[in-house]
Amino acid sequence: MPTGLHIFTDGSCKDGRGSWAYVVIRDGGVIAEASGWQARTNSLHMEFRAAIEALRSLPPESSATLSSDSRILVDAMKRVGKPLTAAQHQDEIQVLFSLDAKHQIVWRWVKAHAGNVYNERCDELCVAARTGINI
Repeated sequence: MPTGLHIFTDGSCKDGRGSWAYVVIRDGGVIAEASGWQARTNSLHMEFRAAIEALRSLPPESSATLSSDSRILVDAMKRVGKPLTAAQHQDEIQVLFSLDAKHQIVWRWVKAHAGNVYNERCDELCVAARTGINI
């Protein structure tokens, strides 16, 4: 398992307005976080977008564990089975494969809304981005 960075990502959507967020941790402290929103989208697109934005933010050849509460995202990146709903997101998956190849990433699923402080922070950032609230 890579040492160094741990990334948490999340995506969400309500009434067609989506949002994504990521938090990057090193040595137990937050070193970066970002979020954004998009109109006319869906939750899965935002889950993929969160991971894409997080990996784009990393220095070249980074080593990290990326945790997401999207089983479809994690399974797609681990190439486990063929997630049915991921088929429509092949362009995003290809971007993620390209970014993944530039780093040493371990993909890990975490349960949503289960008290993980960084997963919860991503959720807060998503809600804020989607609703226009500054936090």
